[in-house]
Amino acid sequence: MSDKDIEMLIDLARTKLEEAKRMSKKEAILSLNQAGILTKKGKFMKAYNELEEPTA
Repeated sequence: MSDKDIEMLIDLARTKLEEAKRMSKKEAILSLNQAGILTKKGKFMKAYNELEEPTA
């Protein structure tokens, strides 16, 4: 991978991070749902249950 390729990936990551910062909660849940990380109700999928914060 060339330095130019790395720079392009860094720029892409920065762009995507800025987009994510501007997302509404609903948009963020939808994005994570489409990635298979969250359910439509905002709960972690089985493979990601360990990320769920324990309730007191």
